[in-house]
This record gives sequence, C-alpha cells and structure tokens, in this order.
Amino acid sequence: MCRRALFPNTAACVAAAVLLIGAAGCRPHPVSEDAGPIDVSQPPEQTALDGTDPIRLAAVGYNFVITPLAHYVLRGVVVSRESYHAGWNASLSPCDVALVWGELAAADAWRRLEWSQSGRWYFWRWHGHRPFSNGEVVRNSSNTHVVPASPDLESAARSLAPGDIAELAGELVRIDGRRGQESVWWKSSLSRTDTGDGSCELLYLRRLRVSGKVYE
Repeated sequence: MCRRALFPNTAACVAAAVLLIGAAGCRPHPVSEDAGPIDVSQPPEQTALDGTDPIRLAAVGYNFVITPLAHYVLRGVVVSRESYHAGWNASLSPCDVALVWGELAAADAWRRLEWSQSGRWYFWRWHGHRPFSNGEVVRNSSNTHVVPASPDLESAARSLAPGDIAELAGELVRIDGRRGQESVWWKSSLSRTDTGDGSCELLYLRRLRVSGKVYE
C-alpha cells in the first residue's frame, strides 16, 4: 500500500505489479466451487518463503524477473476496482483492486465512505462527520495491484465489483525488468502500516475465490 493523505478527509494508495495479460474481456472459467465463508474480520496473512524460484517472462520488449518475497492471503470486501491500459506497467498489470477488512468490513461500514481509483491510487472521502480516522482506514484497507498468473485470473480480477467478498492468494514480489539499456523495478512492501512511496503490495495472484467459485 502506497499511502499518502491528500486532503484532511481524503487519502490514497498506489502500487504496481507486472505480468503478461491475456484474453482481456473473456469470461473467466472457475476450476472448482467453494461456497465456504470468507472471513473478512482479520488483516491479510503474510508468511515467509523458503527457496522459491523466481518467475521469468518477456513482455512488451522487456525481460522480467519476478522474485517472490512472501506468501500472502488477502480476504476482504471489494470497494473499488479499476483497469489500466496505458504504459508498459498497465499492459502487464491489468487492474487494481481496493479491498477493506476488519472494522471497515463489519456491518458494511465501508459504505459510509466514498471510494474511487485513478492513476494507480485509491481514494476515500466522506461528507459531514468523519466516520473513521485516516489511520483506521489505512490499517483496514489496501489497493492491491494484481499480477495474474493466468488469463482466467486476469478475467476474474477484472470482473470484481464493489460489494464482492473475495479471497486473493499468491506471493508478494519484487520485479526487475530490462529492455536494452533501460531497466525498471518494483518491490512490494512487507508491512501493512507503512505509508508513502515504496509502501506498496505487488501480488502475484495464483488463486482467487469469489461468489463460491475458485479461479487459478
């Protein structure tokens, strides 16, 4: 989560992620069904990885190395989802998903705020009495930049809508890319409470569960 307060009653988050996209606009095909409840009362789960090999791929003229940093599972309520199309990162990271958990998810408390996304940031705003402090929102929400491991996962992530209860699982990653003499990189944050530049989660998405269906 890259977080920065823009106004007294507005805050934002940005992050970035990389992967080949495929078959945009196609309906996703679930691999199985799982109608069990998704617990959105707790923060994301992050566990250490041991000896996981990097993922190598080529896209838009770059050679990328995606290095897993930690296993990550995020369960929350979708409050906004935005697709991106411009720039090399957008051609590889098709969408961002903003989710809430904990006290923001309880009793649909997130609906007391207005949510939006733009330019890889997410924003919240309220009118009148402030229902939550910016700190409370920071601790109970994130803007996840999805790195889909398959075309079905891309389509499923693009299909998420406000109010959906979803579980996203994969790895937080560092991404290094090179095209000729040009190099780019992104590195995921490993904290849920940091703010500002560099406090982003980049999720290599391997599994998505929503509406009783599982996508991989």
